[in-house]
Amino acid sequence: MFSDMHVAALRTLLVQGPAVWAERYEEQLKHEDDFGFSFLMNSALARAAHRRFSPTYSLPQIIRYVADVRLGLGEGAHEVNPQVAEGLLRHALGDPTLSARPPFGADQATMVRAQLCLLIALVFEEDPDDAELEQFVDESAEYAAEWLAAWRDTSPLGRIS
Repeated sequence: MFSDMHVAALRTLLVQGPAVWAERYEEQLKHEDDFGFSFLMNSALARAAHRRFSPTYSLPQIIRYVADVRLGLGEGAHEVNPQVAEGLLRHALGDPTLSARPPFGADQATMVRAQLCLLIALVFEEDPDDAELEQFVDESAEYAAEWLAAWRDTSPLGRIS
């Protein structure tokens, strides 16, 4: 479901930045039909959200965090739909009260923009150095692989693939 190229793309995004990522991977990933990079990015978002909000969190904390991220974007705040961003964080944290599913009534592009902004905000609020970013990418890939293995073991669809 995700490959070494997807891990390299996530590493480029976080270590070298969005401009370098876009130059190297944007066109290639735009035409993917297996959604491997999205899967890995979702896993990274879940890791980052758990690091930020675990072991407990409240809905007002999520709402305030999304508001702060949007404020930090200045004029670009309108690019992040707050309901989608809040839903993504709650989904990543496994909120049992969340009944909506991604993309939370929005189109895929809106969801991906929110996902990307949240991931970058969550990762960089810790002010990591390059080695810590590398470790985060590796941990995210391990988490994604573990999740995929568990899904394959328990899902009838997973056993087919």
